[in-house]
Amino acid sequence: MKIRFLKLKDWLLMSLMGVMGMTACHSSKEVAQQTADPEPEKEVVNPREEMALMYGVPTMDYVLKGRVIDTEGKGVRGMQVILVNTRVDLSPEEMYEDNPYVQEYIRGASDTTDAEGYFQCHMQDVPTDVHHVIVRDIDGQKNGAFVDQMVPVNFAEGEQTGDRKGWYLGTRTKDVDITVMKTSEKE
Repeated sequence: MKIRFLKLKDWLLMSLMGVMGMTACHSSKEVAQQTADPEPEKEVVNPREEMALMYGVPTMDYVLKGRVIDTEGKGVRGMQVILVNTRVDLSPEEMYEDNPYVQEYIRGASDTTDAEGYFQCHMQDVPTDVHHVIVRDIDGQKNGAFVDQMVPVNFAEGEQTGDRKGWYLGTRTKDVDITVMKTSEKE
């Protein structure tokens, strides 16, 4: 008797969990109608509002282009620009540590400014509007000493390109000018 009761209890629990799990999925009829009658693609203003319910994590490529300039408007050479992932919680000071994970991240999501101060960084992350950029002076006194800083960049105002395929939401590109201050100007 006790075994029958346990089997019945297990069956009821599994049935209940199955019903609850199925309520979070799209019906197969909706999918069949969507594939049979393709609609023209509509422009997505906020891709997070349009996400389908499925397993996985949405991703988007972020490209940051621009120029690092001093307070006089001249391009600054030798500045490292790091596009910071939302899951990375680092300050500019922590970027100097010898942690191999930090160094690997920096190699993948940073660029060093050229003679005119231009740079281009790339990373892939979950869709979000604001990312942070760490700008730090890595060449020492060659072009003057500059203050390291962290700057927020709003990618919502950037250009959206690329096809949206499943969880991949395309590429968002933003052009910025970042002004840095010499250490002598800070005091």
